[in-house]
Amino acid sequence: MWTAVIVLLTGAALAAGAAFWVLRAYRRAGGGASSARPALLACFAVTIAGLGVYLAIGRPELPGAAYAQRLETLLAGLQSPTPPPITREEYLAVWLHLSRENPQDAVPHVEAAKVLLSMGRGREAALEFDRALRLEPQSVEALLGMGRALVAIEGRVTPEAQAYFVQAGEISDDPVPWIYQAMAAMEQNRETDARRLWGEALQRMAPDDPRREMARQMSQGG
Repeated sequence: MWTAVIVLLTGAALAAGAAFWVLRAYRRAGGGASSARPALLACFAVTIAGLGVYLAIGRPELPGAAYAQRLETLLAGLQSPTPPPITREEYLAVWLHLSRENPQDAVPHVEAAKVLLSMGRGREAALEFDRALRLEPQSVEALLGMGRALVAIEGRVTPEAQAYFVQAGEISDDPVPWIYQAMAAMEQNRETDARRLWGEALQRMAPDDPRREMARQMSQGG
């Protein structure tokens, strides 16, 4: 949205500059303001038409092709047995498109939010996770994602983030909610709770989970 606004404002500035140049040329040639009016109108019309076409079929995050055409190519590629390389920006554009096409489906919002979070855009990710939770309040992925997004924004496990992890832990066997709750307890100097929570995380980890040793040591107060 903001990109489109920036493009529009830039185009308007360029149109004003072009109009000024045309008017100055007319006056230097001895013409009056009335004689310059048709050229000025044509200048504005061409600029606005160009901007309209760009905003309708083009997208800055998918350069080099019309948005619809490029998106179709990306979707086809992702559905193939051997998907081609794709940038995070393109992946994000695909999921945002699918979220608009399927407004009652929480999955595209979750996936878009994951990409945003991986790009360091925590606030935008939180908005997408929130949209997913409005559609599917018991989505473990969305609950965990919202907690992680809040941690990324604040730089710590805030009480709000902790509430999402607690809710996720109540409906999932994933160790992640317990890890974050344990981290919160450590930040608050609640050592007994931290050891218990690390133990809960350990119980939920697979035998080959690389985090097991760390969780074991933490649960023993190491």
